[in-house]
Amino acid sequence: MKLPVRQTPTDDFAAALDALVPQLKRDRSIVAALLGGSLSYDRVWEKSDIDLLLVTVDDKLTGPPYISLNADGVNVHALLMQRAQFRKVAEGSVHQSFMHSFLAKSRVLFTHDDTITDLCARLQKIGERDTSLALLRAGTNVLPCLYKARKFLLTRDDLDYTALWILYAATPLAQVEVISARKLVDREVIPQALTLNPELFKTIYTDLLNVKKTRKSVETALVAADGYMAKRAKRLFAPVLDHLREAGEVRSASDLEDHFTRRFDIAGVTTACEYLSDQGLIVKASSPVRATKRSSESLPELAFFLPEELDGT
Repeated sequence: MKLPVRQTPTDDFAAALDALVPQLKRDRSIVAALLGGSLSYDRVWEKSDIDLLLVTVDDKLTGPPYISLNADGVNVHALLMQRAQFRKVAEGSVHQSFMHSFLAKSRVLFTHDDTITDLCARLQKIGERDTSLALLRAGTNVLPCLYKARKFLLTRDDLDYTALWILYAATPLAQVEVISARKLVDREVIPQALTLNPELFKTIYTDLLNVKKTRKSVETALVAADGYMAKRAKRLFAPVLDHLREAGEVRSASDLEDHFTRRFDIAGVTTACEYLSDQGLIVKASSPVRATKRSSESLPELAFFLPEELDGT
């Protein structure tokens, strides 16, 4: 049975929002209202809702973090955030993160504080440091999917499961493509990437979805994804290479994880280092580690370094 495709006119949602905004403005504890989600920059349909961020006055009396409203029959989900917290999030959020994308693509409906409008405008600018960290995060998320894909192709010859893991990789690969183009990542990032690199995403996404899996099509997709990553490895994992270069010595996996998690909220860099080692861009080593504080024996922990002969800078 084919489901009917129906779209509720955007005008219905806009009218519901227009009726709600005056009520929000009259609430003096609400400093600003930002519209996010589909109504802000995309299409709506009958099951859509309205996503709002309501910036509230700073107050020691904290309430719930969100409220759900009924605006003339339209569901409204509103995130509540005090002004000080909003400033902290807007100024400190990693660019290309979900929160950054939400704020950058949102539309200010009204504000009683012009600094909020200025903060939102600055979020449109994506600097090199933010781009570099966003690429590291996305690139690191690609690797486990491609490892799994190759494993199930080689060990089980399971074309369907291999294709599934390639499709899992399609989203972070799409993030890499969009971020590299200095564009904001949408929730629908794969359609974004299809317009930027149709050849690759036809191979690793469209063709795997719409045709019967053959060894040729699956291998072609896997080779294309692997080649895409290898070609961009130095760019994707530049923060790791830079950190090892600055360290000038062997760094353990736990030290690397602690550094990137604590400073940039990026986990999984050990996998990135294993990949860089496999690509011949860094060298794998070991450093002593004790499993527990009571351990009397040191174990060889995985570690990495960047020797001068491999440093292409």
